[in-house]
Amino acid sequence: SHPENMQLVDIEGDKMEIINEAPIDPEPHYAQIIKADKINPVKIYEKDENNPDAIWSEKDARIERNGNKVTVYGIAVRSRFYPDEIKVNEGDEVTIHLTNIDLDQDITHGFGINLYDVNFEVQPGQTNTIKFKADKPGVFPFYCTNFCSALHQEMQGYMLVKPKE
Repeated sequence: SHPENMQLVDIEGDKMEIINEAPIDPEPHYAQIIKADKINPVKIYEKDENNPDAIWSEKDARIERNGNKVTVYGIAVRSRFYPDEIKVNEGDEVTIHLTNIDLDQDITHGFGINLYDVNFEVQPGQTNTIKFKADKPGVFPFYCTNFCSALHQEMQGYMLVKPKE
């Protein structure tokens, strides 16, 4: 009674119709195989040196305050964020400029603060920026949200939001 093109799955003796099948990024099982000589991947990315918010060394990592505006100039490098401690006050407007100083292929970093709904990606040589209001006091861990190396889970820090007095 089922059309020929309908897929059925047997789960513990019950036949169930598959109504939708779609890949979830980055699902490796949906990869295509092609001959290697058909592709010419980028091996080394160039620095985005035209970005005035980019920094390229941990010694240049810093946090600047201007009234209730806090600007973080940070870097992501395999297994570490600089700075890895960000201290702000409740109500501050926070801007994070994060530069990925890893330039070789496949070293994409992410930056996430779960309870602030912050998550963005930084490609090799790129600087990305996120802005948000520090409206919840407390200690909030941040971490790399893209697998980047064997020490990926070590790539973390925290943001301290001091409560209003």
